[in-house]
Amino acid sequence: MKGSYSLFFLLLIASGLATSLYINSFTGEINNEPTIQDVITSEIAESDHKKDIVDIAIKNVIVYPNRFDKKSIYIDIEINNQNGDGFTQITLSNGGKLIASDKMKLYSNKHTYFQSFLINDNVNFNSLFDIKLSSLKLESNISNNRHSFTTNLKTEKLDIALISGTLNYNSRAIISNIDNNFDHFFPAFDSHVHNFEDFWFKKYDIVIFDNFPEMPISDRWFNLFIKKIYSENTSLIMFKGGGEDLDSFQKIAPLFGINLSNKGDIKNISKKTFFSKNHFKSVLINDKLLYKYLLQGDKTYIEEAIDWVSKKKDLSYKFFVGNENYYTNESVFIYGFADGIDTNKKDFKIHIFKDGIHIHEENLYLNPMSDYYFNKLKISNAGEYELKILDEENITLQMINVNILEELIKL
Repeated sequence: MKGSYSLFFLLLIASGLATSLYINSFTGEINNEPTIQDVITSEIAESDHKKDIVDIAIKNVIVYPNRFDKKSIYIDIEINNQNGDGFTQITLSNGGKLIASDKMKLYSNKHTYFQSFLINDNVNFNSLFDIKLSSLKLESNISNNRHSFTTNLKTEKLDIALISGTLNYNSRAIISNIDNNFDHFFPAFDSHVHNFEDFWFKKYDIVIFDNFPEMPISDRWFNLFIKKIYSENTSLIMFKGGGEDLDSFQKIAPLFGINLSNKGDIKNISKKTFFSKNHFKSVLINDKLLYKYLLQGDKTYIEEAIDWVSKKKDLSYKFFVGNENYYTNESVFIYGFADGIDTNKKDFKIHIFKDGIHIHEENLYLNPMSDYYFNKLKISNAGEYELKILDEENITLQMINVNILEELIKL
């Protein structure tokens, strides 16, 4: 029996069919095994199947600040296209409210597209963001046409208290140039007295004195004010208009690093005084013509003042990935940026780990247009990975987990 099986096997080899069958000489069973021809045929069939598939997918979503306008952020979307030919509508919603949309023309021979939205402060950053792509004709998988995310990146909107001694030309100019939330406290027209009740119960990032105090302030009021701004880490700006009560001004002058031994020293105060002590920062602008500059479009005084008091001493960096999951051999997009403007280029590295074992490392590169650091990492095996971000001093800044999935049909 063995001999006849062997002869049959040799005949199959000679005929080119032996690789498709394996004959168990002990049991006589015949088992199917894939041959080289089967594999080639399967790959050709899979390739033909891919050519028939129509699919568009949201691949990466990148959210980063607009360095040229502190009241807005960018949301960039990377879209992969497989055999799509036609138009798709891109919509961006926040808390169920449509905030941006655009139409994109897709071509079957172009696979990667980008869409960018500039979002201002009319959104609720505590609500969910939704990005949707309208489906194409013959598209069967629409689950990847939608991406939902939240972001802790908020527009740099400061809460400001503007306290005016008397309404004046400076007041109008200052109000027209405050692009943030602000509460305006000014004296009643009949009594010339301020109502500060709401002021004491709200935290402010900045307090602006506009020609204040015009009337004498009590020691009790001043002590409460000092306690409030120090405990709440509030910065202080004063636009001196010349109508302030001199005794009260002498009292508050040390908050700007100025000590007046007598009232005659007031004339020696410079036009700009920047002061800081511990975490407290303040600016005194001593120019009666401030309103003229502001109304003519010269915002140097107010921009320098707000930048100084709101600027952080040490920059910190935060890093993100463009999507929750990636497939094997897809590029994992990682990016990060500082919480303020950084004029010095940094040297960041990414160390990739799996199950505590170091795989390899990559550099992060600076995008000079968008002012964020980024890289696209290729990870060929499925599984859970850890990305460790280190600075130039090899200090670990952040650990990010990434899930790599098996992909049956790759785009």
